[in-house]
Amino acid sequence: MVIEDDHNHFCIYCGARIDFDQNFCSECGKPIYRQKPKVTRAPSEYENKIAELEDEYNIKQSKAQELVEKQFDPNHMAYERFTSSITKSNNLFSTQVSIAKKMAEMDINESPFVEKELENKLVTLQTFIDKMEDLINELIIHMSSNREDTEDINALFDDMDDLIDSVKDY
Repeated sequence: MVIEDDHNHFCIYCGARIDFDQNFCSECGKPIYRQKPKVTRAPSEYENKIAELEDEYNIKQSKAQELVEKQFDPNHMAYERFTSSITKSNNLFSTQVSIAKKMAEMDINESPFVEKELENKLVTLQTFIDKMEDLINELIIHMSSNREDTEDINALFDDMDDLIDSVKDY
């Protein structure tokens, strides 16, 4: 039998009255099981910040993908390069978010090391967002200017590749 609260209950086997502090029925001797109260943990400030960064990144990467699709034909080499770079960034960002969420679930008060690493993860996530914003800006500039000038975009690709490689190496 399971008792979930402080109210008086009766044994399901013999009908005897069961008090809250009893572990066995006083009449038939059957064990009484109590459910442990469900503890819900409020999200930490880190979990909230991670969720905010994830939302911000998703909006920016969606906008970047939209701009790529508007500017380039899917058969064009630049389209493939942009799409590939965004996909790599998305995959790595998602991995970093998963790691950060697991770290945020830990009791950081017990470990300053975990808190420091979590702070580093937040910086990394913000860097991904910043690079995606740079990509959006370059795509907008590219759209409104000379479409033949790809120097800034190539430099941005190099920056994004460096970021991805450094996070992978980390």
